[in-house]
Amino acid sequence: MSWKSLFCSPLESLLAAARLAGSYIRRGGKLPVLVVVVAVFLFAAVMYGEDMRSLAEALYPADYIADDVSVPATCDLSDGDWVFDDSYPTYRESSCEFLSKQVSCLQNGRPESKYQKWRWQPKNCSLPRFDARRMLEWLRGKRMLFVGDSINRNQWESMVCLMQTAVPRGRRSRIVDGSLLIFPIKEYRASIEFYWAPFLVASNSDAPEFHSIPVRIIDPDAVEKHAAHWKGADVLVFNSYIWWMNDPQMKVL
Repeated sequence: MSWKSLFCSPLESLLAAARLAGSYIRRGGKLPVLVVVVAVFLFAAVMYGEDMRSLAEALYPADYIADDVSVPATCDLSDGDWVFDDSYPTYRESSCEFLSKQVSCLQNGRPESKYQKWRWQPKNCSLPRFDARRMLEWLRGKRMLFVGDSINRNQWESMVCLMQTAVPRGRRSRIVDGSLLIFPIKEYRASIEFYWAPFLVASNSDAPEFHSIPVRIIDPDAVEKHAAHWKGADVLVFNSYIWWMNDPQMKVL
């Protein structure tokens, strides 16, 4: 049995440490059993820190919620600059199981990753670093829904990649329901969702898997078809643009 299989979960890490300590004593080891247990446990914590962190978060969730950080209401968040920050990115593409290859530059062969190290810096204030635990608390009991085209699907994937770091392994999932993608967070009775509606109103490009149509047609007065799916959402993020159209014109009913 490999070390990795021994420590595939926090609970198994503890049990394995105890088993190894017992075996050590039976074989005539002279160190106190507690010392052996602690040593093996610390080894597991270093090698598989994320699993150990998940256990700690489950036992003491309040300890992993950062102190309150606020941004002054007078701060203009739209007035600022992109600054290079070597502490970024906030997540790695390779560690996010929900990031599709379509929007992953590194998976598509980009040779460098410095483009991920830029962050937005408003001129008259500072934004707190993203904290997934704080975001989960804010989303408790809420439904956050991104609506739009592939740009917003990209934003949804990025948000899920940020948030999955605060959800223990084994509890992360993605539900596909037609045009709706759902990342449920059951412990918080929350969800982060994406609904495919490239023009927001009804169109002949509404099928999420088959929308590359040469001649696109929209009905500007038919929003109810899609709106029925975003009713009841607590947070709505809309985006729609026609940058991916093959022709600058489209038909309008």
